[in-house]
Amino acid sequence: MSFSLRAPAGRLIRLGLCASVVALLAACGGGSARAVSTPPVGTTAGVVLTSSTNSAQVQQGGSLVLTASVTKDPNNLGVTWVLTGVGTLSSQTTKTVTYTAPASGIVGTTTPIIKATSVADATQTASATLVVSGTPVISVPILFPANVESPYGAGLSVSGGLAPFTWALGTGTLPPGITLGITSTTGFTTFSGTPTAAGSYTFQVKVTDHNTPANVATVNLTVVVNPKAACLLNGQYALVYTGFVSGQMAVSAASLTVTTAGAITGYHDFVSTAAPVAETVTGTCSTRSSNNGTLKLTGTANSPDYDYAVTTALTNGRIQLQNGADTQSGTGYFLKQDPTAFVQAALAGSFAFGTLGVQSDGSRMGLAGAITLDAGGLVTDGHADSNGSAALTDAVLAGNLGTPDANGRGTLTLTATAAGGNQTFHFAYYIVNVNRLLLVTTDAAPRLAGYMTRQSGSFSNASLASPGILSLWGAAEVSAPKSVMALGRLSNANAAAGTIDLKLDTADQLTTAFDKAFAGAVYAVRAADGRATLSFVSGTATRQFALYLDGVANGYVIEHGSTVGSAGLLEAQSAGPFSNTIPGFFVSGTQFPQDVAPMLLLPSVNLANGGLSSTAGNGFYSLDSVTGRAIGTISVSGSGQALFVLYVVGPNKLVTFRSGSQNRSAVMDWLGAN
Repeated sequence: MSFSLRAPAGRLIRLGLCASVVALLAACGGGSARAVSTPPVGTTAGVVLTSSTNSAQVQQGGSLVLTASVTKDPNNLGVTWVLTGVGTLSSQTTKTVTYTAPASGIVGTTTPIIKATSVADATQTASATLVVSGTPVISVPILFPANVESPYGAGLSVSGGLAPFTWALGTGTLPPGITLGITSTTGFTTFSGTPTAAGSYTFQVKVTDHNTPANVATVNLTVVVNPKAACLLNGQYALVYTGFVSGQMAVSAASLTVTTAGAITGYHDFVSTAAPVAETVTGTCSTRSSNNGTLKLTGTANSPDYDYAVTTALTNGRIQLQNGADTQSGTGYFLKQDPTAFVQAALAGSFAFGTLGVQSDGSRMGLAGAITLDAGGLVTDGHADSNGSAALTDAVLAGNLGTPDANGRGTLTLTATAAGGNQTFHFAYYIVNVNRLLLVTTDAAPRLAGYMTRQSGSFSNASLASPGILSLWGAAEVSAPKSVMALGRLSNANAAAGTIDLKLDTADQLTTAFDKAFAGAVYAVRAADGRATLSFVSGTATRQFALYLDGVANGYVIEHGSTVGSAGLLEAQSAGPFSNTIPGFFVSGTQFPQDVAPMLLLPSVNLANGGLSSTAGNGFYSLDSVTGRAIGTISVSGSGQALFVLYVVGPNKLVTFRSGSQNRSAVMDWLGAN
């Protein structure tokens, strides 16, 4: 399977992914990414850890030596060592320590953490998360049904053991037309082909590692092959899309009803630098292989063709534009709609919303707020914040939400009262369910797209007591790279004191800074509508944010004073501990692109044993079990190698941030599963 992205000039190129363990361990301390001869396995601005094997991986019963280097250590006092997890430390000095993994008893992998603390300054620490491999275990995949005469592929990954691996069919029978990959140096293989006969097929797959023929893992699987069908999707789906036309941002939203035969009817809004489009569309949906295919839409003014990839429950996934030639590119997100929610009165209550896009001059902006709706759609209470040339700060909102039609589409008009003059925003909304709507503006400027979600519970400073993953998008109006993006984590809130800790990984055009810590950021949450303020000092500047929460540690974010329109999402993180193996079958795609390239669509991704595997390639990462943050590297053909950071939001969502390069913007990708 292959995937595509848009090159900076709009040219469509085919890609493959590759990475090595050495590449994973490329330096990524506070500041710009840099290459070093001995890659660190743990690093901060003050302490760097390196491994005698140039790797953070060790086999059961094996050992490695870690060496610590302290930046500010005038008296050469070195470090102290602490191990959390399995194994033992020996031969400890203030510079080195030997780690030895248990000789037996590890099934799959485990991730002990070794922490080094500077004796001269106990605030300077670095941790190395090791990956200890034991006897192999096959991760049980979630399998899509197959269709006769449609290409099919599924992936299997093994954790633990030692590569190369030998895969084989045990008992049972594969569907006719499907074959199993036999060898793998990465612990990932596929069974794929074009099924020729319908039915239910149960079989066993086994894998043997390189350590010993006795190390065999097995898994029993069933694949259902259905008769030939036109499309995996069936029902009504809403989508939201952001992209570019001739280098200028475009936004879109739609509702599409798909029949089992693959016929599409629906409605879409598309807004670019040309006249806004709002029209009925028809089209066809087809299956290419496994969980992906094409959506070909025909409208009078706009006729997009999308590649799509859907998660296993067939309720959500990603789209990417394929017929834009050299002038148009974009990507988006779709969700299955609940038509019983297409009633105006059902939307009564309080909602938070957040949108991203551009102003009339093309510069980036964000708009976020909260509104209360009565049963007739009247906005009875509302406030909003925005950035950009006509910024809003806690502006009062009034407006009206119109009656939805059979597509779940309606209009939302919001007027903000501001000292510099009132501002009116016209949106089309598309209902997903009574708790979630997709938004897109219907005017040529500003062009905004995003989400509106129902607020739940009461609000106070305790609403940020749980960890949340913060994603911020912005872009400078300069030559590529343009993006100014950040991915990080809010945690350790002290509700009484109104302080919270923040870590950020940032790409500011060419400058990348990883794992920057901001302790004791000041915040306050307003009980009435969940509006929060957050500020912290970065260098000589104070950064100030407004948040509108829809629940605990969840909502929408605007950065005031941002010249690049920085805005985004705060997403509640599930409780740890987190593992280097993340169960599930993930679909990946770029979210809110800030430049015309790269835009990625990966229909099938598995994450196991510190490896990111798909039928398009693989990568490596090391994940912190406490924070759910991973650091790794990925190489994209035609685009060069990039460091990436990944955060586990929850079992069904990951967010990954890829740094940019001299002529390529950084991007943020969403990985979702069911």
